[in-house]
Amino acid sequence: MKSTPNTFRRVTNLVILAVLLVGMLLVPASNGVVATSKTAMQSVIVQGTNVEQVTQLVAKHNGQITSTLSIIKGVVANVPVDQLAALRAENGITQVTPNAKAEVTDYGIEAQAKDSPNKKDCKNPNTDYPNNVGANLVWDKNVIGQGVTVAVLDTGVAEHANLIKDLDGSRRDIIAWKDFIANKRNPVDPNGHGTHVAGIIANAAKGTDCDYEGVAPATRLVAVRVLDETGSGTYESVIQGIQWVVDHKDRYNIKVINLSLHAIVQSPYWADPLNQAVMQAWAHGITVVVAAGNEGPGPLTVSVPGNVPYVITVGAFTDNYTPNDWSDDYITPFSASGPTLDNFVKPDVVAPGAHIVSTMMSDSYIAKNHQANKILGNYFSMAGTSQSAAVVSGVVSLVLSRNRNLTPDQVKYRIMFTALPWINADGSDVPYSIWQQGTGRVNAFDAVFKKVNGEANKGLDIQADINGTTHYEGYSYFDTTTGLFRLKNEYGDILNTGLGAWSGGLGAWSGSHYGSWADGLGAWSGGLGAWSGGLGAWSGGLGAWSGGLGAWSGGLGAWSGGLGAWSGGYTTWVDGLGAWSGGLGAWSGGLGAWSGGLGAWSGSLYIDPAYVSTFASGASPSSSNTSTSLSQWIEEPKP
Repeated sequence: MKSTPNTFRRVTNLVILAVLLVGMLLVPASNGVVATSKTAMQSVIVQGTNVEQVTQLVAKHNGQITSTLSIIKGVVANVPVDQLAALRAENGITQVTPNAKAEVTDYGIEAQAKDSPNKKDCKNPNTDYPNNVGANLVWDKNVIGQGVTVAVLDTGVAEHANLIKDLDGSRRDIIAWKDFIANKRNPVDPNGHGTHVAGIIANAAKGTDCDYEGVAPATRLVAVRVLDETGSGTYESVIQGIQWVVDHKDRYNIKVINLSLHAIVQSPYWADPLNQAVMQAWAHGITVVVAAGNEGPGPLTVSVPGNVPYVITVGAFTDNYTPNDWSDDYITPFSASGPTLDNFVKPDVVAPGAHIVSTMMSDSYIAKNHQANKILGNYFSMAGTSQSAAVVSGVVSLVLSRNRNLTPDQVKYRIMFTALPWINADGSDVPYSIWQQGTGRVNAFDAVFKKVNGEANKGLDIQADINGTTHYEGYSYFDTTTGLFRLKNEYGDILNTGLGAWSGGLGAWSGSHYGSWADGLGAWSGGLGAWSGGLGAWSGGLGAWSGGLGAWSGGLGAWSGGLGAWSGGYTTWVDGLGAWSGGLGAWSGGLGAWSGGLGAWSGSLYIDPAYVSTFASGASPSSSNTSTSLSQWIEEPKP
């Protein structure tokens, strides 16, 4: 048929009308919901008895599966909103939760005075954090992370010149790469965060001081991209990454996962799908190191997955630009503090997390938007518990390089047992509570070499936790009479009489002794804290915990079990102080709230008076005597 101008106009108008109609049928809504003319679709994680049954039930309710997450017996699917209640009620479905947002854990970008190259072979910017944790003393014993692979789940890892360079200057490759964002075949990092984290762990180049720049320079890297160019992702992408690592751990000898990312707490730790995947990785023999979060300094600010009691959760301190003077160091205000909403003490330890210099490509998203933080070449300065977690992942690599057969629980015990508790310079007080510093600042030398026998997470049964037969509560609580956070039972006797309790503020902890922080067993779990079924069990679906000791009993302390933010936890919160309103730890009344009770503390400490006097003089043990073990400053418990 011959086309005429009028015919053309009529056809064009019809096409435009069709496009407008399609646009009206597909209107994006919040929380992953897409509105249509008939219904709205929401991206959710559907879990059940087995993946096959879940798949069938999702299809029954007109859902469209986007990925299978066998590690948590579930799938991610776009499901009609009007079908969610019916799907949740099906036999064989254990929970339906949002495909929530996850993102990098960074407080900010900090500029730092630039270093000038002064030696031909030592021309890169200095990084002081390995020395701040004693890693340089470990290198002197020829332990540099050899034989260990760390998986970095982040925004990717770029092939930075110093990340693909071995100790002798020869090329080394990132040994495995997987991209769950753009499915790129070769390693990339459009954001820059993952490359920064990877450099903290394993950069084998040397700075102007001719020391290695990464904490564990011989460590091999596996890079798994789970976050996009802006540093954002979803539970779906992160859980896919964890599942991939678990499936490939033996092939690539993956011993450690670094998770410098966070998400908002929306449920008890054990009901969160991301946390469930993290617990599976731990149960499969992988030590998982996570950032505490950057919503500090107040209590109740530790985020997902830092609220998992089993893993190593890391807070941040700064050397205040004086790496050889410990007297002015402090825990950064952004560092998240415990307790978790399940009453567990977190973080477990603190590590350097301010003005951290590491690798980053100049064309990445962060670098282009923060040019003032460029140090020299493809090096940038950043701050956050993301960086602190990477430091500890490097220390864990050193530990496993020397002690190949340790389980994750044994690694965690070493990291916590050998940490240096933060005390006032005169030794008279502890300026930070256990809910702010854990057992103290990480100490690489003793973690690697000290004779330590013990396991963290005593009293916890991770398989029972994963299977849903038993869940746990920590031992901390908020004392409404005194307005202080305390520990229950015998742990309260140890800490509340010897070290005092915490008011939730920035001031000093009220104790006067810095000695025994835990008993020999080191277990802050089990007993009254166990949800073992019956009254203490969660009823699933939209129900709340039904009571019992340490259990949520409904009302302000109830969790909806599904799509909303968690509304609280402790029954003591209701007594005149207001209830927690959700989010990342806003407390709505009176004094700051606190609680906790780590699933496993790590043994008794006796602090040698020599350590106190050295700390008081403003010197660190490592700088005053670099040829001997830091263990000279910490002795076994005294009678």
